[in-house]
Amino acid sequence: MRTLIIGDIHGCYDELQSLLEKFDPNDNDKIFSVGDVINRGPESKKCIDLLKQLNVKTVMGNHEYWYLKTFPFTDNSITSSNFRRLEIEERLEWIKSLPFYLITDDFIIVHAGFDPAIAFKDNSHETFVSVRTLNHTESPWFDGYCGTKHIYFGHWAKRGLFFGKNVTGLDSGCVYGGKLSGYIIEENRLIQAPAKKIYHDINDETLV
Repeated sequence: MRTLIIGDIHGCYDELQSLLEKFDPNDNDKIFSVGDVINRGPESKKCIDLLKQLNVKTVMGNHEYWYLKTFPFTDNSITSSNFRRLEIEERLEWIKSLPFYLITDDFIIVHAGFDPAIAFKDNSHETFVSVRTLNHTESPWFDGYCGTKHIYFGHWAKRGLFFGKNVTGLDSGCVYGGKLSGYIIEENRLIQAPAKKIYHDINDETLV
């Protein structure tokens, strides 16, 4: 059995297919996603359907979180308009079903991170999907993490891949023209699929 953890996908379906072909999963393998499956890239619906087909265990990302917060898009804001264009309303129940974190015997998966100064379960939903630094400092959230379970996270494309003692960041900015990354735990091996194009400007700080 192998375990693959996939970084932020953001609707990059071709790249997701390419990554999975490199992994070549069998029935005994397990696949996880750190969230942000949707938005900014071209094929959110196809990405969701492929993850469902392969029974990929996925956590809530900030883009899924704000999709649910904004639904049913009754206003004409930029956020509502862009989410409406995704045409994934029929996948709403799948998005609602996503947990904010997954804890196994050996590791934890969370989209962005958490505040290690408080109990894990006491962190807010918004912290799980959006934290990068803590207490208005430049220090990353994981500087204060001293736990024994390895943390796999995404969300931080500008920082890129990060391999620490007990944390691994897997957002390598595919939707911004970078690469889609996946990490195979048992093989201690990184696999990647390069972006076919730049789908979104990485310096655009708006949600959508």
